[in-house]
Amino acid sequence: AREAWRRHAATRAALPPGGPEPDDAEPARRGAERDRICLVPPRRPTWIGDRVEAADRRVLTAYGLDLGAAWPRLWLLVPEETRAELRTARRSYDAAAQLVAWSPLYLALAAWWWPALLIAATTLAVGIRRGRAAMDAFCALAESVVDLHARDLATALGLPCEGPLRRRTGRQMTALLRKDL
Repeated sequence: AREAWRRHAATRAALPPGGPEPDDAEPARRGAERDRICLVPPRRPTWIGDRVEAADRRVLTAYGLDLGAAWPRLWLLVPEETRAELRTARRSYDAAAQLVAWSPLYLALAAWWWPALLIAATTLAVGIRRGRAAMDAFCALAESVVDLHARDLATALGLPCEGPLRRRTGRQMTALLRKDL
């Protein structure tokens, strides 16, 4: 994806001013492929773990804010409608996890009834797919909460925050919230 964007930038730089813009479909497609795998380089054993890690790392990189330390305070500041959206996404993930948990039980039943093997495999596959989608939605909402309400948190903590949240302010918030820095 990076190489595709580099080639795109080189092509754009080589064009005469005021000329046609180069097509950005290829770099956009490569970026979407990369994001489908994970938004940051994978470090966890599962896709879902990587997605949660990605939300945390992206917030830390963009704002200097430790999402784990800030989240309980953000939760208290966001409107009820936002909390309801987050709860819905979390319930979707919980339902998918329950579906995955049923698959070994169906697998055990397969010792006596072979169609249960198909049910176990289907239940597992559907649960994993739904779990990934639900966690992706939850993490996107969590990042959105930070994007939209982190300034409110800074203000509530007594930190000046004019304009967009800056990394310096995020780092100050992290120090206040973690209390161990």
